[in-house]
Amino acid sequence: MPLLFRGFNNWTIYFRPLGVALFTLQVRLFDAQPGPMHLVSLALHLVNTLLVGTFALQIGKHDPVQKHRLGVLCISTLLYGLHPLLVEPVVWIGCQFELTATLFMLLGWIANIDMARPGLRALIVAICFFLAAASKESAAAFPFVIVTLDWFIRTGPNNSSISARIRKLLTHNWLTYAAIVLTGLAYLTIRHGALGVLVPAVDTHPLPLWARLQESAFLYLRYWRMFFWPTMGMGPLHPIPSQQFLHFNASTALQDTGAACILIMGILLTLRRRHFGGLILGVTFSLLPVLHLIGPNFDASLYHERYAMTALALACAWLPTSLQQMSVPPSVHRLLPLAGKLILSAWLILAVITIRVTAPLWSTQINLWTWAVQNDPTSINARDELISAYMEQGDDASAWKLIDEIVKNHEQCVTCMLNAATLSIGEGNPQRASFFLQKVKDLPELNSRSNFRTYLTLIAQIEVLQDHYKQAEAVARTAIALDNLDPQPQLVLAVALAMQGQITAAVQVEDAATPLLTKDKQVKERQKFEALKDYLRTHPAANQTLRAPSSVVPHPQSTGNHSGGHEG
Repeated sequence: MPLLFRGFNNWTIYFRPLGVALFTLQVRLFDAQPGPMHLVSLALHLVNTLLVGTFALQIGKHDPVQKHRLGVLCISTLLYGLHPLLVEPVVWIGCQFELTATLFMLLGWIANIDMARPGLRALIVAICFFLAAASKESAAAFPFVIVTLDWFIRTGPNNSSISARIRKLLTHNWLTYAAIVLTGLAYLTIRHGALGVLVPAVDTHPLPLWARLQESAFLYLRYWRMFFWPTMGMGPLHPIPSQQFLHFNASTALQDTGAACILIMGILLTLRRRHFGGLILGVTFSLLPVLHLIGPNFDASLYHERYAMTALALACAWLPTSLQQMSVPPSVHRLLPLAGKLILSAWLILAVITIRVTAPLWSTQINLWTWAVQNDPTSINARDELISAYMEQGDDASAWKLIDEIVKNHEQCVTCMLNAATLSIGEGNPQRASFFLQKVKDLPELNSRSNFRTYLTLIAQIEVLQDHYKQAEAVARTAIALDNLDPQPQLVLAVALAMQGQITAAVQVEDAATPLLTKDKQVKERQKFEALKDYLRTHPAANQTLRAPSSVVPHPQSTGNHSGGHEG
């Protein structure tokens, strides 16, 4: 239960209890088998796709220009359902946070448009807002989109003054706004209670304001480009150096001007109740949480395709009404249906080809991180993840090849060296493991809770291999104190206790640690521990004179983010 609110996946900055609960339920039901979990992701995507089509119909229902409701439904659902930008969040199980957050935001926006009774509307919208926020923090965009939608459907005729429209807006939907504010305060209170702070401090040095605005403009345009041309630059990592935003030149000036023009156009068109303006503002509000306008950067990548999921849903839902509201000359208007069908068909063909090419790249960790290394051979994060992937597949030779290159080039990578130490321990070579641990002991990245816990576990493992069982016990207990739900240091502690003759205590520790492993690993660890007990029964003096056989000593798992970021 505590992991629902904090500490899941070693998180210190995220609060996503609903998403964690969904993962927990799936693990209970499917025993961590990926097949059924992929089906859950696909089902969520199909529901979201249908909701985007429904949302498009609801937006157009309040616009007298809209017609061809079947066409509206088809355009919105096809564009969203087959958009290559969504390959990452649909194929990668770890992105169910995005899927559920988008699901509840779409439900809330549809309810706000469709429900006539103010009290019921406010209640349903508030519940959807809370569930979306409990899925992912990007739900902060939800209230702003609500107001934008209301501007189009609840402010009366266009000939009214802006102040009159605002008064009418508040009169018609003040109860919903009050419910959203109260819900937001309740969420923040629960978040603060779970994490101890609203936004945990992160040891980064943010750019100055003017450079951060340039970074935001770059990201804003990059996400818009993804909507139209998603095939360019796709991948699990996008590590763009922030230093480039400290320079101002003609290229950055053009970039800043372009971003500002899109935003200003959205505001002006919205004031005139033109739906293209609503589309632009809706997308902008949905992207605000990932534009790095405030707060430190939590991710090695500057952006990810999955971050644009909700913004894409809004764009696809608002697009048909925006197109139908366009004013074009009669001569051009006759050609638009044919041209539109040709463009849509060509785009969908390209989208399907892109999905067929990129989906297999997300199918295994090795495929994914090999792709990332091919995109950027210098990326230490990509090579780090690929090392972990090789280790999980038992391809130690490929892992060692990458590690040797990193050591040869004197590159700093804490988790790479921790993985190298893990491989060395697996080979029964504590001296080599100590060599790699020595390389990282003074690096600041080792201060992270998860890295330091792994570091201590490896030291305890080395002590066991060197017959220093009391020292191994002390170090393992220190690692356990950092996280008593990590089974690895507990397994090492069980061996250290057993080798000291404390069989009963060792069995208790083993029994507590084993259920924290996956089913297949539970069987292997129990077999190894039973073999250790048999060994001790046949060698009564083992805890004094003999070395623990390496075949029964638990080996630490590979270390890595496995996330294409830190949200995995």
